[in-house]
Amino acid sequence: MPTAKLTLAVLVMSWCSVAFAQNKQFTGKVTNPQQMPLAGVSVQIKNSKTVTATASDGSFTISAPDDKVVLVFSSVGFEKKELLATAGVPVELQLKEEAQGLSDVVVVGYGTQRKTELTGAVSSIRNEKLREMPVVSVEQAVSGRLAGVQVQQTSGQPGAGISVRVRGVSSIAGGNEPLYVIDGLPQFNDDVRGANGLATINPSDIESIEVLKDASATAIYGSRGANGVVMVTTRSGRAGQARIVFESSAGIQQVRKKLELMNADEYVDFAKRYYTNSNQALPADLAAYTPGVSTDWQEEVFRTALLANNNLSISGGNDKTRYYISTGYTSQNGIVRNSGYKRGSLRLNVDSRVNDRFSIQSRMTVSRARQNGFSPSVGDNTRNFGKSGIGSVMRAVPTVAVKNADGTYTDVTPFTFNGIDAENPVAMAEEVLDQNTTTRVQGGADFKTIIIKGLTNTTRLSGDYYHIRRDLYFPRILPRLGNNIGSAELGNYDKTSLLAENFLEYKYNLTPGSYIEAIGGVSYQKERLNTIDLAASGFGTDQLKNYNFNSANSVSKPLTNVVENSIVSAFARVRLNLNDKYMFAASIRRDGASVFAENNKYGVFPSVSAAWRISEEAFLQNVTWLSGLKLRGSWGQAGNPAIRPYQSLLLGQTVNTGQGAGTGLAVGLAPTFPNPDLKWETTTQTDIGFDAGLLNEKIRITFDYYIKTTSDLLALVQLPPSAGVGAGIGSGPGQIIDNVGEVENKGWELTLGTNLLNNGDFTIAIDVNLSQNRNRVTKTKDGKDIPTIAGGNDASGSNSIIRPGEPLSAFYGPKFTGLDKDGVAQYENLNGDKDANGRDLINALDNQIIGSPYPDLYYGINPTIRYKRFTLSSVWAGVSGSRINNAALFDMTIPSPVGQYNKRKALNDFYPNPSLTVSNYHFRSNRYMENGSFFRLRNIRLDYNVDLKSKTVRNLNVYVSAQNLLTVTDYSGYDPEVNTFNGNDRRQGVDLGAYPAAKTYNLGLGITF
Repeated sequence: MPTAKLTLAVLVMSWCSVAFAQNKQFTGKVTNPQQMPLAGVSVQIKNSKTVTATASDGSFTISAPDDKVVLVFSSVGFEKKELLATAGVPVELQLKEEAQGLSDVVVVGYGTQRKTELTGAVSSIRNEKLREMPVVSVEQAVSGRLAGVQVQQTSGQPGAGISVRVRGVSSIAGGNEPLYVIDGLPQFNDDVRGANGLATINPSDIESIEVLKDASATAIYGSRGANGVVMVTTRSGRAGQARIVFESSAGIQQVRKKLELMNADEYVDFAKRYYTNSNQALPADLAAYTPGVSTDWQEEVFRTALLANNNLSISGGNDKTRYYISTGYTSQNGIVRNSGYKRGSLRLNVDSRVNDRFSIQSRMTVSRARQNGFSPSVGDNTRNFGKSGIGSVMRAVPTVAVKNADGTYTDVTPFTFNGIDAENPVAMAEEVLDQNTTTRVQGGADFKTIIIKGLTNTTRLSGDYYHIRRDLYFPRILPRLGNNIGSAELGNYDKTSLLAENFLEYKYNLTPGSYIEAIGGVSYQKERLNTIDLAASGFGTDQLKNYNFNSANSVSKPLTNVVENSIVSAFARVRLNLNDKYMFAASIRRDGASVFAENNKYGVFPSVSAAWRISEEAFLQNVTWLSGLKLRGSWGQAGNPAIRPYQSLLLGQTVNTGQGAGTGLAVGLAPTFPNPDLKWETTTQTDIGFDAGLLNEKIRITFDYYIKTTSDLLALVQLPPSAGVGAGIGSGPGQIIDNVGEVENKGWELTLGTNLLNNGDFTIAIDVNLSQNRNRVTKTKDGKDIPTIAGGNDASGSNSIIRPGEPLSAFYGPKFTGLDKDGVAQYENLNGDKDANGRDLINALDNQIIGSPYPDLYYGINPTIRYKRFTLSSVWAGVSGSRINNAALFDMTIPSPVGQYNKRKALNDFYPNPSLTVSNYHFRSNRYMENGSFFRLRNIRLDYNVDLKSKTVRNLNVYVSAQNLLTVTDYSGYDPEVNTFNGNDRRQGVDLGAYPAAKTYNLGLGITF
């Protein structure tokens, strides 16, 4: 027995010694050109599955049975390098930063491509650039960075929507927001005015954002690609040692600008001058007024607000399974008291290679967000400008204090001649419940199977569920909105989207330098929206707000609705690459959408494109200053079905009617008017462009010229009086949705990237993008104008029109020509008629085009300066040529106190001698269509990488940053980036007292373990 044990021990020791002898160790260290260690670099033994990653000090250890091996080093942003290594001899390797644009891989529809192979117009931004700007929502990160992409924050309220325009506006009712594809799941950002759905995604989890702009890139998404496609790819883990990253930032926000409103003395002086100039006796309460308080309502409502953002992620894996786990929490108080936004999120991404033929890529995120708002105007007479939060701040008369002596809120319309449409703004901020709570679960999985060499099948199953609870309560202390009895609303909205896709990819190498690649598949997506809206009034107490409808005296009938729509599709794409010089691509998609009429449910959307890499031709090989030159051209079509379902059907809705027997109201049926011929909006786009690299990519140029025509425009139109139905804002009785015309967008885009200096310790790089777009309506139904608003309940102050030859929603009104000797406004009288006083009669016949809400030029400048461990980066952005309908300014310069409120100090410049006569000639005109041009420092950030000689901490980065630090503009409102109504509304470029923008200052750090 002892002999047997001894024999076994000898065998084990011999096996171990043989194994040890067979596995040799290869060690080394990897640094960047500045001699700083690079962590997370992938180190792989060539032609094997053995892989590791460098540690925090750049070191690595890897084993192999041979004495010499070829090691392959790769890392995002650095050139891939191979090196022959000898066991026992440490490797010292320096990875050079990758020349931008040469080997970048971008995400396109149903796959990826190298930039050199692109035949379409695609702009891209990577994770490292996204992280430079602390943002709440995905869209903010691309602002000012991508040519042809205009990002406009419709409100400064935290968590509010952000409108994105890709190559202009091309729709009336079909929507102008791009299609977002998040990890393969297509979705629209439906409401860019209220609770922003995209804000539920943690920007720290994003690996890259690609914007597909021309038809060759968007046509693969067929009926939904007309407004561009934004591809959002979330992060994946990398093989190697686990990587833990903690990021934290904190900061403060302050209102960027305050308006110059009248103080108490100025307001009283204005009112007295009005009555004196009008030869009227002063009202008794005005004559008896004695100077007292002078309340600055902006000071009372605005505050310095705190914000904080914390994110923790863990990633890693091996050659079989890679994972990325993250959690984040964002808290952003608003610059208005009691407003703010909070979001918590959790993400799990796992990539698993089950075997050599089968792999699974799964994505899952859960988030919950709560937004406290400040009651924006909805643009109707129920909640107009004065009954909104910011509107009350501007309208509140300054002669009263915030509260009375007994602690109750004051009436901010203290004079008998004041109007009634203004609430105490502090009461609005402190007492009103205006809250959106969003819970979202989104995820899916790709199952990939290699059938034979070159042929891969992908099955994609994805789902998206979000629930929004909308809470609104106006307490009894608000005399107008609360009616002294309390008014409550409660909305519950559940939206579910399910996607199932299956597609085959095949790649065949024709020659060593040429290949053909094809993809074909089917897709089915279904959405279901459940809505419940409740309203009540007459509460005995404000304590329970809208949480107990049983305590209300009057409860309206619940409004419930279920809306379903689906899209079924088949798609295919073929790409041909010949010697990496000549590239051709063609795609086609056939979509069927349930929102359209039976005989128009299906549409076919083709595209073709080609590219020629001239720099690869023999006759340019000796041109050393030219490192790359590629010509591109494309043509294609995409659609837009973004309208509400059931528009082509005859539906009924219950209304109260006085018809029938008896004298009381009875419930009747009001049918909506169907349109059985309703069909797609179709956008046809032609694009010609080139990509060039000069001086070994030190200078990079991309240029595109495009013509984009959208036909069969969808719009709500008013039926003639002979239809015998009423009218109101939005779809309903009296209106029908129809295909009404055609619009053209024509423009160019230029991107210039430069590496001005790179001498090791000191680098300077500047990226510039310029875009110009001209928007023009080329056709309307029967050549007729389409009014901006169909209905009589509009209180937005919008005065726009849709007219052939002019931009969509062009501003429409009389043209101001100056003041006469009496200080009365004069306007261009197009027909020469006079009123009873002998003055020009200004009416609808004198309206003309007075401006466009869209900029002629928008641009971004992004310099980056690095010196040793310091990095200074900034994002500058601007627009020129746009006009803003400053509806709030019109309201605040009415030269009369009768039925009115506080005024802007500028009233004295607009009307030096206010009077009844002067106020009778105060019209909405080009005088209030202000210049919307601006140039803004969106973000500036100074980073310092701390040199920690620690085996535990790979990297420590600290930074300070600021947003909206500098804005150059002539606009007199709170902010030139304003659009009170969302992108799917005809009323564009209107400022109806939007929530002001803020200046933000941040201090942050990032630690990698």
